[in-house]
Amino acid sequence: MTTKAEMVAIIKAENLDGLRVGNEVDGYTQLTAAQFDTQIAEWAENRLAKQALLKSLDELKIARQALLHKLGITAEEAALLLGQ
Repeated sequence: MTTKAEMVAIIKAENLDGLRVGNEVDGYTQLTAAQFDTQIAEWAENRLAKQALLKSLDELKIARQALLHKLGITAEEAALLLGQ
C-alpha cells in the first residue's frame, strides 16, 4: 500500500506548476507554498482513504465468493434463500 509520503510525492508530480484557485471571470490566485503543501496533504489523505475503501470492498467480494463456493450455491440462489 502507498504511504502518505509517497502519495504526496505522486500528487506533487501531477501538479508541477503548483495550485491556483479562482475562476476565469474573477481571475486566479496562486497558492502559497504552505497552502499548496496543506492542500496536497489533504488530497493524499483522501486518496489513501479511497484506496483503503476499495481494498476493503474487494476483500468483501472475495470473502462472499468464497462463502458461496463453500456453501455450493450461486449468488442468485443465495438471494433467493435470503428473500431478496
